[in-house]
Amino acid sequence: MTTTEAPDTLRRILDYSSRADPYPLYAELRRTPVARQDDGSYVISTYRELEDILHNPHLSSDIRNLAHPMPSAEGTTTPAFINMDPPEHDRLRRMAMRHFGPPHTPGLVTGLEPALADTVGGLLDGVAGKERIDIVDDLAYPFPVTVICHLLGVPREDEPRFRVWVNDVINAIDYDARTDPQEKLDNGVRARQDLREYLGGLVEQRHGRPSDDLLSRLANDDGPDGRMTDEEIISTANLLLIAGHETTVNLITNGMLTLLRHPQVLQRLRDEPDLIVPLVEELLRYEPPVHI
Repeated sequence: MTTTEAPDTLRRILDYSSRADPYPLYAELRRTPVARQDDGSYVISTYRELEDILHNPHLSSDIRNLAHPMPSAEGTTTPAFINMDPPEHDRLRRMAMRHFGPPHTPGLVTGLEPALADTVGGLLDGVAGKERIDIVDDLAYPFPVTVICHLLGVPREDEPRFRVWVNDVINAIDYDARTDPQEKLDNGVRARQDLREYLGGLVEQRHGRPSDDLLSRLANDDGPDGRMTDEEIISTANLLLIAGHETTVNLITNGMLTLLRHPQVLQRLRDEPDLIVPLVEELLRYEPPVHI
C-alpha cells in the first residue's frame, strides 16, 4: 500500500521545526506502513513490517550494494559491521563482542562500576554549589566519553580532537534544511577520513603490545574466528567510539529534561531509587536518543 501522504509526512518530520515534538507526525506516518517516496525509495514505519524487512535474507544491509553509494557512508571498502550482511556481519560482531562483554568477558561492566561511580562523583563534585549548570557539558557528555575512551584505549586527552570529527560525522547525516547539505556532506567526509587516520595510528601502536583495552585485544588476539584486519578494527572502533557515547549523551540529557517536565516522577524516583532501571528502559521508549 502506498500513498502520496507519507512522503509529505516524512519531509515534515525531517523539518527541524518539528524536532521538538515529532510524535503526531509519527502517528500519521504509521497509517501507511509501506510508502514509496518520490525518489523511488520506501519508508517503512510500523514494527511488524520493519521486523519482516530486517529478517528478510533477500534484502541487504550492506551499503556496498547500493546502486548509488553515498560518498560519506564510510570512505572505505570496509564498512562497520552494522552496514554488512551475514556472514561477515556475524563474524565481525562475534569478534567485537568477544572482548566487549558477555559471554566471553562477563565481568567487564561490573568490574568498571567503582570507576564509573568515581567518575560520576567527580563530575557532580565539580558542579556542587552552582546555581546553574549545563547538563550536556557538565555531565551527560564527559561521563560516557570517559567510559568509551577507557574501554577502547583512546587517550582521554585526545577528546577535543575527535569531538570535532564526531560532530561533523553526526551533522552530515542529520537532516537540517537550515544548513547547506553539500557543505555538511563535505565536512562529514573529511571528518571520517581524519577519524580513521587517527584510529589507524592507535591500532598500529597496539600491534605486539597486548593490554586490556579493546583496540589492543582486537589487534593481538586470535580467537575462534581469527583476527580482524586493521581496516576491520578501525571500522569497528569508529562505530563503537561514536555510538558508544553519542546515544548515551542524548539519553542522559533527554532523561533529565523529561524528569524536570514531570516532577512527580522525579520525586517518586527520589523516594524509590530502585525504580532507576525500569525508568531508564522507559525513557529509551518514551524519549529515545535518536530521532532518525
